[in-house]
Amino acid sequence: MDKYPLISVIVPAYNAEKWIEQACESVIEQTYENVELIVVDDGSSDDTYEILQNIARQHLSVNVIHTENGGVCKARNKGLDLASGEYITFLDADDVLISDALEKMYEAIIKYNADIVAAGRMNISSDGTELNCPYPKISGVWKGTQALEFSLRDHPSSYTVWGKLYKKSVIDGVRFVEGKRVNEDSFFVFQCFLKKPTVALISDTVLKYRLTENSASRSAFSEKFFDILYFAELKKKHIDELYPEFFALSENVLIKAHLSFLKNLCKTKEKKYFSDEKKSIMEIKKRRKFFIPAIKGEKQMFWIVTHNLYSIYKYIYYPIRKKCLRF
Repeated sequence: MDKYPLISVIVPAYNAEKWIEQACESVIEQTYENVELIVVDDGSSDDTYEILQNIARQHLSVNVIHTENGGVCKARNKGLDLASGEYITFLDADDVLISDALEKMYEAIIKYNADIVAAGRMNISSDGTELNCPYPKISGVWKGTQALEFSLRDHPSSYTVWGKLYKKSVIDGVRFVEGKRVNEDSFFVFQCFLKKPTVALISDTVLKYRLTENSASRSAFSEKFFDILYFAELKKKHIDELYPEFFALSENVLIKAHLSFLKNLCKTKEKKYFSDEKKSIMEIKKRRKFFIPAIKGEKQMFWIVTHNLYSIYKYIYYPIRKKCLRF
């Protein structure tokens, strides 16, 4: 299959000894054969690096880099700097590619003359059991500023950096913001969409996404969740400067960010966050006319906040959440 262009698969890995071999094998065994796998070990303290070295000794297409721990963004950026493929995709160390994922996405790139292909996912549990996907399968083509507009409307296909195949040219000059841990991937996608790419959405499932206790949606509240607000404000700044006609949509981005922040704030009762809670509620209320619901549950949360019921919601939610975190 050498007549096909090289695809670089970038995998950041940190203390991933439990799943990294399965993730790598899913790339090595792709039906699309012209692939280079770049795994950046982000200073793991377990056996991740040793496992990766063993894989690299057996497969010439696997390039393993060991760096000091600097976070997933720094690891992905290192992978981007090393990637030599004409096309690039990302895979997390605990996820798995479907065997024909790259073939399906490459075919779509060619068919639609696209710069980016966004495909579907399948959720799996920690032990690999298949779970229902929360989002409907979507197909279509976005051109010009359509991808940007849909991302500002909070379209699910704009959330993640993985499950997509990118032309290297559309990533040129785009990097992850190092030091950030939440919504860093959606901002990467947003930066690509600023370039007005042609984006093909295909209904094919290309990835098995593993739900673990360490995922941001399931973890306890920490300072990292302020990244949600950081990236929303950064998106708004770019839109106000480059696409002022999307002002209303950029306001929607801020509303969604504050709703998400408040949802995560339910995980703690620390008094030091009370002022942040009040600020988020105020920001949502003053922009309420710009709200555009995108996924299930958003209308309910928006109604709760704008009807001054957040404190009651948090009072009910917190003990349930605390119990769940123990198991």
